[in-house]
Amino acid sequence: MISEILPSWFPIAASILLVLVEVFFLLKDTVKSVKTNQRCASALLRTLHDFSNGKYYNPWGAQPIVIEPTAKKMTELSDTPLLSQRAVYADLFGFKSTLSNFNHNEINSSRSRLFGLILSVRGGGHLRNLSALLQRRAQKFLDNELSQRPIHSSEPIHVGLAETCKLFNSRLMAVIFFGEKLASDPEFAAALFQHPLQTVTCMSLFQITPSFLSPLIHAIVTKRGQAMKLIQSKMIPIIQKGVKDWDEHSSKEDTILYSMMTETEDKRAYWTPEALCQAIMGLWFAASHQPWVNLYIFIYQLCCHPEWQVILREELRTIENRMDIDSISSLPLLDSFMRECARVYCLDKLAIRRKAMQDYTFAYDNTTVPAGATVCVSNWNVTRDASTYPNPDSFDGARFVNGKSYDRTKMFADVSEKHLIWGYGSLACPGRLHATYVMKLMIASFITRWDIKLEREDMRSHWMYESFSMPYQSTAVILQPRSNPIAV
Repeated sequence: MISEILPSWFPIAASILLVLVEVFFLLKDTVKSVKTNQRCASALLRTLHDFSNGKYYNPWGAQPIVIEPTAKKMTELSDTPLLSQRAVYADLFGFKSTLSNFNHNEINSSRSRLFGLILSVRGGGHLRNLSALLQRRAQKFLDNELSQRPIHSSEPIHVGLAETCKLFNSRLMAVIFFGEKLASDPEFAAALFQHPLQTVTCMSLFQITPSFLSPLIHAIVTKRGQAMKLIQSKMIPIIQKGVKDWDEHSSKEDTILYSMMTETEDKRAYWTPEALCQAIMGLWFAASHQPWVNLYIFIYQLCCHPEWQVILREELRTIENRMDIDSISSLPLLDSFMRECARVYCLDKLAIRRKAMQDYTFAYDNTTVPAGATVCVSNWNVTRDASTYPNPDSFDGARFVNGKSYDRTKMFADVSEKHLIWGYGSLACPGRLHATYVMKLMIASFITRWDIKLEREDMRSHWMYESFSMPYQSTAVILQPRSNPIAV
């Protein structure tokens, strides 16, 4: 599958193509002057240097408008309907192709309110009800899918870190979204796993190819939308029949699919089965991508700071290694470690991305954004603000419990103007409780079973594509069974 081999060949191919195009753009308007030739040579050398150091980007792409990250400006940026979150990510990830003619220019706040109701308002209660099932699913993954070795073997397990994080997250998120029975369907589970990976691959390729080739690229990468079509073939009949006829286990009332179906039942003129399926798949992409990338960073940093494996095990013992959502949410050191990893190793150096649907002027400073432009704030600058985070370039896993952070919030799932991983304002990620629980469950499950270390000390953590941190697929870890492992 193309998405599976992306990390090994894409940087090389992208480097060659982008450097060649950079040369073209630099030379296109060149005049016979020493000054111009020096400028061209300098720009070319800078691009080559960046690419050789794992920083890939579109040298000729339009730059976003970055505004000052004050609370008032970020609230306006986040909540103004004319600055669209939906449209900016549709452009970035090519949702028009990858989500079956996704209408990315629609301005409709009812979708955001629906997602907020189901995920933010009711999500905590649903997660509590699903907690025992999710713990069993985590144990099943660790026992049966992670390795072919016997469960109680004392031999170390070598696994690819990125692939393991993707699979763990996908398996548990599938239960949250679709229930145990549907999530256990092998074909459906495989399609759920493949679709987000294919979407990210398409995103990467869309950035370096002309837009008219997007449908062809999508057809090749996704095998003509094979995974999406299979997901639709399973989900749409369930929506058409209704929740009463959905043959799912008793947990179905706590799934996202069930809530989406019941909340839109009287609005089928707008929320057709196809539209509802598409909306759920948009949520699925967010739920399946961001958590695993963060998980990768957390586990990688636990390898770099093995003392934190000991610290977190001790903290888990204070709750008798219970892993229900309420117990695992009461661990300040775990939250602090996760927040510090996310602060130091940003998944995205930009935050609160929005696309202007028409010319827009900010109320507070008259900054004007032309229609079609992307506007955002610098998450990198926020996380490096010494007035909030003293000695900001150093890693301190206990920063959020030892007084070395002046942010008013401390937990990983919190939202504040100094912690933008979830966005900000009314459109902050509504599924952050779900994502946080899955991530904490994986960390706790792994460190109670194994001592974790990198397969080789020189294995790198990530490379950069534009402002995004992209994990190396080749990075592997060794899971050494502990003498007294504790089951999930």
